[in-house]
Amino acid sequence: MKRNYILLTSLFMLFALQNYAQTIWDGPTITVTKESDADWTLEENQDRITDNVWLTRADTRGFFNIVLEDEFDNVNNTSPLDTEWAVGTTADIDDLTFLPWTDYVNNAPMSTINVASVLHLITDDIYIDYTLIAFQGGGPGGAFTYERSSDPALSISDVQDTSFSMYPNPTTSSITFPELTKEMSYEIFNVLGAQVATGTVQRNVPVSVSQLKNGIYFIRLDGSTTQKLIKR
Repeated sequence: MKRNYILLTSLFMLFALQNYAQTIWDGPTITVTKESDADWTLEENQDRITDNVWLTRADTRGFFNIVLEDEFDNVNNTSPLDTEWAVGTTADIDDLTFLPWTDYVNNAPMSTINVASVLHLITDDIYIDYTLIAFQGGGPGGAFTYERSSDPALSISDVQDTSFSMYPNPTTSSITFPELTKEMSYEIFNVLGAQVATGTVQRNVPVSVSQLKNGIYFIRLDGSTTQKLIKR
């Protein structure tokens, strides 16, 4: 009986470790920018890091997570929800002290410009190297620029063309998938691994990519198969 108890306890601990293991994103560094007075409700002005965290900023105040809140919480200072922040790098993650964003910047966001930091996505348990480059203060506008590490799984060197059919490619406006047998989700990433578009696609139903700048992208179906896409 004792042996069975020890075995079950060991299996439980192993299961817990597997399910609560932290993830560090050490993929290519990407730059995220919102211009002054840009509409923060548009995807192009949000950093959609995961399904749980989309960072943006209104014309004033700090960052907030538009998945969970409509604006920066200037009363409780809990924005951005589902995140915490620390000065340092992911190389020293076990020694860092994580705080809500307002406490991390000590009510002075511009004091953290060029300071190596770590962003922790709490629900996803993902740690990301982050550096603020610019933060517009002193009046309306809400512009910002920061750099962060990305999901290493999206590194270009790991992307392989697969067999699903997509045309035309290159394209100037839209793409079509003639051989799908069911509706699928799609994600489009730029060459730095940043997600630039998402949605669902059906057989022979065009997907517009006219909003994308000309260049090379990668489109992933149902979170697995990936293929290069050229926008002209």
